[in-house]
Amino acid sequence: MTIRTRKMADSMPSDFNEDQDSASGSLPCDLQKGYAIEILCLDGKSVPDHFKCPVCHLIFRDPIQRMCGHRFCKNCFEGLPQDSICEKCLEDVSNESDSIDPTISMLISKNEQPYTPDYYLRKELDKHPAQCLYPGCSWKGKFKDYKQQHSRNCEWRPEVCDRCFEGKIPMCEMENHKKDCPYPVDCPLNCGVKISSKLVSNHLLEQLEEHMLILKKNIEKCKNNSGNSEMGCQKFEKNFLKIDKLVGVFQSDLKKLTSTIQPLLSLKEPLLENIPSYDGTFIWKLDDFEKRRKDAVKGTCPSLYSTPFYTSKYGYKMCLRLYLNGDGMGKGKYISLFFVVMRGSYDALLAWPFQQKVSLMMLDQSGTKHVIDSFRPDAKSTSFQRPENKMNIASGCPLFLSLDKLNSPNTYVKSNTAFFKVVVDTTGLERMPVNFTP
Repeated sequence: MTIRTRKMADSMPSDFNEDQDSASGSLPCDLQKGYAIEILCLDGKSVPDHFKCPVCHLIFRDPIQRMCGHRFCKNCFEGLPQDSICEKCLEDVSNESDSIDPTISMLISKNEQPYTPDYYLRKELDKHPAQCLYPGCSWKGKFKDYKQQHSRNCEWRPEVCDRCFEGKIPMCEMENHKKDCPYPVDCPLNCGVKISSKLVSNHLLEQLEEHMLILKKNIEKCKNNSGNSEMGCQKFEKNFLKIDKLVGVFQSDLKKLTSTIQPLLSLKEPLLENIPSYDGTFIWKLDDFEKRRKDAVKGTCPSLYSTPFYTSKYGYKMCLRLYLNGDGMGKGKYISLFFVVMRGSYDALLAWPFQQKVSLMMLDQSGTKHVIDSFRPDAKSTSFQRPENKMNIASGCPLFLSLDKLNSPNTYVKSNTAFFKVVVDTTGLERMPVNFTP
């Protein structure tokens, strides 16, 4: 026996009752199917299975019951092919059966109307607590009230603007939207372009030369042609003056823009200084050192992170973490400097745990007495395993440099600036990721 699988109809059924909303976009689900499951999911509670249609797997919309006892959304059921067999019945039949009892599973025959409205289930659904799913709406109540009233009248129901045709605008915000609606208009100088009502001035300025020529030609034509009215000439002259005024505004805006950009240009140098390196070696320039030290002592900013750096373009991602008033056993007596393995885009292609030798330094700006400390990662430490979060726990030197030595005459800090350096030994690392197989 050949059994055809169910298939939803491609078109909207022509007959649907009071439970279905004919207003476009007024329900947060497809009108051909049931209601969204989330409507009944209040306080994290799940929806009972007997509230779900076996075809669309959503909450029943206009539930009906077949002669076999199984329930469907009315639209879902009528969308099944004419010679389909109830698949819920098939689930009840033994896998070893060679045939299907026609008294258990009847062929669909719309002429014989083999179903009845399920009023009992509808009443049960109507009593269930429900909520509105439109963003911004906090309505809660009975499912019956949601279907019959709220879904049609919710002030947060999305509508389509009849001016700019923008969709998904809540009803309660439509009035304000229309006050500033960017609906399409013709260019006021008839250059043949349609633009947004909010971008008319921009359009006139962007095509300034073209619009000025149009105006000049029309003014000359108007003055040379006695058939044109004086009012028409005045209109062209008015438009000419309007563009001339826009040019003045544009020049004023340009001056303001220049004054805004100028301070941003001063950030160019710091940005360039913090460009990440891709060879395992990184120098961290720390400006405003004294203020940062005071912030660390006060506890307002106990630690600082450097810009990330890498062993190669596709290699390990790392950074430094600095405690200017110490951390752990070094707190209050030392500068603590730590190395941090960060989560990178190519971690899946790299070898773990991280095993490269790390050298940490604070540079003597006279070039003679750098502070240097090196270590090899402990393969068992979580600090060097593949990161699961943004970064692993920092590991390094809590007793990196004593504050007594820092406070004594030295050239580690000059012009309120200090330099820290890290060198990761890339010996053994290939240019391509370790686990990469071409």
